[in-house]
Amino acid sequence: MEEDKRTFLRIPTNLRGRIRLLASDKELQLFREAPITSTSVSVMELKSAGVNEALVNALAGIDRKLDLLISVHSQDNLLDDFPHAVQIGEISGAGVKLTSTLPLEIGQMIECVITLTQVPIRMAGVIGRVVRNEDVSGVPGWAVDFTRVRDRDLESIVQFVFQTQRDELRVKMWE
Repeated sequence: MEEDKRTFLRIPTNLRGRIRLLASDKELQLFREAPITSTSVSVMELKSAGVNEALVNALAGIDRKLDLLISVHSQDNLLDDFPHAVQIGEISGAGVKLTSTLPLEIGQMIECVITLTQVPIRMAGVIGRVVRNEDVSGVPGWAVDFTRVRDRDLESIVQFVFQTQRDELRVKMWE
């Protein structure tokens, strides 16, 4: 995230993530979040088909709960694939600053999965290179530049950054 090549807004944050170390920059990305699709029947479609509104609401509630259960199950697999926990202290579309008890080296390639929201769960996966060491309050920290990000994951990160900025502006407006 060098100053001269920064084209994304960087914000302070407190997100959790998981990483795995890569042997080279040629490794394929392991994390893949399913795209948001509209394969399920929408509430509006059920209502227009004449389904009772109480039943429509019950079915929508079940759908949300199933999504949550699937997310919890996916988290278990994530812990196996990405064994190292990290805290994300800053994020942008170009990289992150993270802290971890796992020692990293400058030049080390990592794959990182960032939990952007918890309910509903929204994650983004990136591959990046550790570019510098930056300890935070005595905890080892590193700046990581993204080297490969899928468009969908980049869009999720950028949306998170903008939503966070909007939320902060609204809070300041009421102070």
